[in-house]
This record gives sequence, C-alpha cells and structure tokens, in this order.
Amino acid sequence: MDHLRSLTRTLDYALDSGEIKNLPVSFRTASSSLLRRAATAMQEIGQTSLTDSGHLDDVIDDATAELDRVEQQERAAAEAAPAVHTLQGTLLTDIGRLLAELRPGHKALTPKS
Repeated sequence: MDHLRSLTRTLDYALDSGEIKNLPVSFRTASSSLLRRAATAMQEIGQTSLTDSGHLDDVIDDATAELDRVEQQERAAAEAAPAVHTLQGTLLTDIGRLLAELRPGHKALTPKS
C-alpha cells in the first residue's frame, strides 16, 4: 500500500501549501470519485465474507476506465499552471498505481476453485 501512503503525502502537501485550491473543481470531483471507487474495492477485499471476484473486477475495471477518462481530460486542459498539472499528474499516478495494486491483491485472496 505504498501508493496509498504516497497519495496521502501528496494530499497533505497540497492542503498544507494551499495548492489544492488551485486544482479545478472538476478535477477535485473526478479524483474524489476515483478515490471512493478505490475505497469500495478495498472495503470489499477486506470484508470477512467471501469477496465476489467478478464484481470486484467490475469495480476495478470501472474505476480504471474513469481514471483513463480523467487523465485524458487533464491532458486536454492546457490552461492550468505547470504546478497544477504536476499535482494533478502526481495524484492520478498514485490513484492509478493503487488501482493496479488492488487487482493482483484481490486475486491473491480469492480462493481457487
């Protein structure tokens, strides 16, 4: 869960420095949605009952597709300052790595039939 730690460090920095206020509202909304989707996947992986592997794959696939859309949108928004693009890129990279880490993580916990 190194990516989760990195993500929280980035968010702490952005809050402390005030840079989070420079992020467009649309980006903050989209990245929050991505984090909620990742949290849903982590919650399902961590539950005590058997995890529905197919449903969890769908949750991760949907989040990954949304991440791709947000990344494309962020690249197309050239009007933002370089520091804003850097922060957006860092957050999206960490979210993407977190999602990528969840798939093999849940596969390792899913019982073989």
